[in-house]
Amino acid sequence: MINGPPSGPPPQSEPGQAPGGQVGRLLDGRYRLREAIGTGGSGTVYLADDVSLGRRVAVKVLHTAAAGDPVFIRQFRTEAQAVASLNSPHVVDVYDWGVDGQAYLVTEYLGGGSLRSILASGRTLSPSQVLMVALEACRGLDHAHSRSLVHRDVKPANLLFGDDGRLRIADFGLAMALAGGQPAKPSGVHVGTARYASPEQARGQAVDGRSDVYALALCLVEAVTGHLPFVESTVAGTLRAREGREVPVPDSLGPLAPVVARAGAAHPDMRPTAAEFGRMLLTVAEGLPRPEPLPLVGPGEIGAAPLAGEAESVAPSVFPELPPRLQRPVGPRRRWPAAVLAGVLVVAAVVGGTALWEATRDVTRRLPSLVGSSGESAGALLTELGWVVEERFDRRDGSVEGEVLEMQPIGGTALSEGEPVVLVISLGPDRVPVPTGLVGLTTDAAGRLLEAAGLAVGAVTGGYSEDVAVGLVLEVPESAASLPLGTEVALVVSNGPAPRVVPMGLVGAPAGDVEASLLALRLAPRLVDVYGLIEAGLVIAVQPAPGTALPVGTEVEVLVSLGPMERPVPAVAGLTVAGADARLQAAGFMVVAIDGPPDGTVVSQTPAAGAMGLPDMLITLTTG
Repeated sequence: MINGPPSGPPPQSEPGQAPGGQVGRLLDGRYRLREAIGTGGSGTVYLADDVSLGRRVAVKVLHTAAAGDPVFIRQFRTEAQAVASLNSPHVVDVYDWGVDGQAYLVTEYLGGGSLRSILASGRTLSPSQVLMVALEACRGLDHAHSRSLVHRDVKPANLLFGDDGRLRIADFGLAMALAGGQPAKPSGVHVGTARYASPEQARGQAVDGRSDVYALALCLVEAVTGHLPFVESTVAGTLRAREGREVPVPDSLGPLAPVVARAGAAHPDMRPTAAEFGRMLLTVAEGLPRPEPLPLVGPGEIGAAPLAGEAESVAPSVFPELPPRLQRPVGPRRRWPAAVLAGVLVVAAVVGGTALWEATRDVTRRLPSLVGSSGESAGALLTELGWVVEERFDRRDGSVEGEVLEMQPIGGTALSEGEPVVLVISLGPDRVPVPTGLVGLTTDAAGRLLEAAGLAVGAVTGGYSEDVAVGLVLEVPESAASLPLGTEVALVVSNGPAPRVVPMGLVGAPAGDVEASLLALRLAPRLVDVYGLIEAGLVIAVQPAPGTALPVGTEVEVLVSLGPMERPVPAVAGLTVAGADARLQAAGFMVVAIDGPPDGTVVSQTPAAGAMGLPDMLITLTTG
């Protein structure tokens, strides 16, 4: 947690120093540490004075020994800046950050404790209290997720309360910074994270905001029961225990149970977003009594009133106001701020409904409007609330399979428990057969066939083919015989044969063999005769060079040796033996014999200067 009163065992020692040993220290010449008020796996929290501004703050001094690591410092600053940019009444304000021997964060000081301190005192929450905690947590998470910031360590110790009872989420970004910017792997997850990690987080996979929703579901179950599911004696056992399993939701959550169960789905695709979770909770809000004040565990003698955070200017909330009867008092003449949620439920929402129940526990209740929501979730919700659900199915163009098309009676109707409610659920649009014979047609011709059948051309990609000409349909990946009306059908269009690579090992091979190899690759060899030092009929070089990729039919020039060419013998009389030898080699004559002193001067040569010969012809030099 970032701040708040102690929520567990006494603060543990940092390497080489007990937390209390930091008391009195002045960080960066500005923050005077007064008292250690909490500790956790990532650091120790101190009540501190900002001597520059004269206000009380909370300072979290991180345990990590990586303060000298520039990669850690860069990641730490990046995450701190991202969190500081958040502007929500349900996210702890970050005032400052820095490194003074150890990395530290400066935040607003909250005196109302945490959800962990409530549970550590032996208290649990009622479903109504859990609802209020969950709605405010959803609002804070949705604000962060909309800015692409995932918490990764939602747990009771990070759900803090001010003296006004308002919930704030702490420690955004710390999990990512301490992991060096990489998603935590199972072997590297500390116990606090492991206890609330989602299945995908436990496997070390990439996570998004739905991982935070899963952790929040675990917190809500623990808040009402006092016990956390899936806890084993080892970290590895704890992570394995939740693999492929839904969060077990107790009946004591009452009407919240099916909603929390959806948030605790094992697969992230089955969970709602934070905003959707808040909307789902609101659909059952009026089925609960007014909540009692939270049993906040105050900071004891550290209970002087903390300085409030600066006035906040927050964008309009996505949560509509709660009904007045559900607003919760916290202390004399105080009420919780209304939880809010906005927008209209879309078809993809897990459960929908813009109307709340008109009564609380009356025998007759008003039916919520669930048109446009998931039929499965709508049925589960209505059954949980006491009505008998009958499902009927219909096809309708423009609808999505599984969507609630109609309700009988309509939303807003007053019904007694046990009465039937008919949900008309979509089977999707009408289905039409996929045309055959698309392969080999042009994209325009294939498109006309698809349009005539009530379908459309989807993504067009390319693929290589030895047989299908360029620009013609090569493949139709869709294998279904029929598709919903209006569905786009993807097409793969031929780019012609794949490029050919000029083979290695052609130089020095017989010209006929090289020609055959290139023809087999559907390349076009062109043989060019040239004189060379190698045997006649062998390949001297190819252009383009071996290893080059070429389109089918590209010409490849093959230089074929005619053998050595005769050349004139140079005049070397009067030169030293060394000078004569150098001139002969430069002219291509490699076989030289000396008749006379080896260090003398050449007086004659055989054959004579100007005679024609091949490089292997013997030239005799007479010296004197």
